[in-house]
Amino acid sequence: MRKISQGKWMWSAAIALSMGFAGCNLFHPTGSNDADSDDAAALTLEGYQEFQKANYDAARAFFNKAIRADSGHSEAWIGLCKSVLNTQEGLNAFELISYARKTEKDDEKGTGKKVATYGFLEMDDAKADSISRGIDSVMIYLNKFVDRDTTGKTDKKVRFSDIADSYTILQLTKAALRIRATNQQITSMVSADNSGMQMNLSSLNELGDSLKPFLSDMAAAAEAIKASPESAAEIIKAYLPDSTREELGDDFYADATVGLANTVIQLNERAQTIDDDRTSVFFDFGNVLDDDGDGCIDEEILDNYDNDGDGEVDEDVRDNRVVVLVKNPKNLMELLDQGKDASTYDLTKAQVDSLKLIEKYEPIDLDMNGKSGSEDPDEWHYVYRDPNERDEKENHLLKFGNKLSYTYAVNFKYTDKDLEKLIENKEKIRLDTDINNIKYDLKKRQELVGGCWNNYTEDDFKQWFERRNAK
Repeated sequence: MRKISQGKWMWSAAIALSMGFAGCNLFHPTGSNDADSDDAAALTLEGYQEFQKANYDAARAFFNKAIRADSGHSEAWIGLCKSVLNTQEGLNAFELISYARKTEKDDEKGTGKKVATYGFLEMDDAKADSISRGIDSVMIYLNKFVDRDTTGKTDKKVRFSDIADSYTILQLTKAALRIRATNQQITSMVSADNSGMQMNLSSLNELGDSLKPFLSDMAAAAEAIKASPESAAEIIKAYLPDSTREELGDDFYADATVGLANTVIQLNERAQTIDDDRTSVFFDFGNVLDDDGDGCIDEEILDNYDNDGDGEVDEDVRDNRVVVLVKNPKNLMELLDQGKDASTYDLTKAQVDSLKLIEKYEPIDLDMNGKSGSEDPDEWHYVYRDPNERDEKENHLLKFGNKLSYTYAVNFKYTDKDLEKLIENKEKIRLDTDINNIKYDLKKRQELVGGCWNNYTEDDFKQWFERRNAK
């Protein structure tokens, strides 16, 4: 497997951007001026002639006329997007990529040491706002083209896949700008090794109100990655840590990038469909609190299944480092024998093979049955060990979940009405956090929800409130 040499990523991106893919890179004019005899084609040709003379406003007018003449004329759409892009200050391809690069500066504490920083974190707010507005201006038209292309409403002379690299740059830049306020960088959220790419889901906890728009931007970039993995992967390298680029060979990088893209898309779909007031239930990863009101602590696995038998999926998720996922479970031991980490976070392609207890969870009693960590293997083992058997039997419960009894549940089968009522009750309890004004005592919680509340003592009940004050 070939390794990526230092500095190669930037040169690869530069070459790709300067040459363009299929002559259609957004940051580079098309090399083709061929036109048919119809009005749209003629207008598009006029537009590109103005574009090549840097008369972007005039070019934009021609492309708009071409689209009005034929809304399916893909070359006119791309010309319009290029014209809008080139009128936006600061949207130079190389400059945008450079902001993702790690640099060093003097430690402000006066230690004399150098500390790592990134261009997105160092730029002033005015510049960040200008870039963000510029990207939004381009996306108004670019998203219209992507929508038409993916629904078969263009002539397909230019496809979404042809501009995927440029689209990825714009969307990743937008995502990076969204997380500036948290003083984080995409590089702190994504990593990779020989087994695949991973997301540090716990880092999403800090995004607050920026979570949904951040995931939306990342999911849009992910769709571009899947449309053209090889070209988009060159851009992704600029946004990932140096160790990631060195660890993965060129041949493997595109596949790993698609795996990450699938995960992001799935997370975004969930984020956009849940109610705002329940975001913390699904996106406060690994915070060692009962986030959904069932009394259990970090009980679920991010595997797109119900692991505790309460009818909900991926609520109150554990720290993602506990999960071992493999594309083919039979290869797990082979990977481990080679000293490789078998983790990968492609939820749409991989299966959970097993869970690994990390130090963080050794003192935590997830199901509140009086045993914690390694003392309670039922919290860390599935009812069915083999992933294929779990799929076949449609049972992805962990062993402790198999023992829990929830109100309104009969053998873990729910009607929609039952599940709606259980969630309603869990919501009442989740929001009842004031120890000085308790609305639902322990007995009432056991009656309304059951679940892990059936394992609580009065001391445990008191600690449930104290943990929130501590946080």
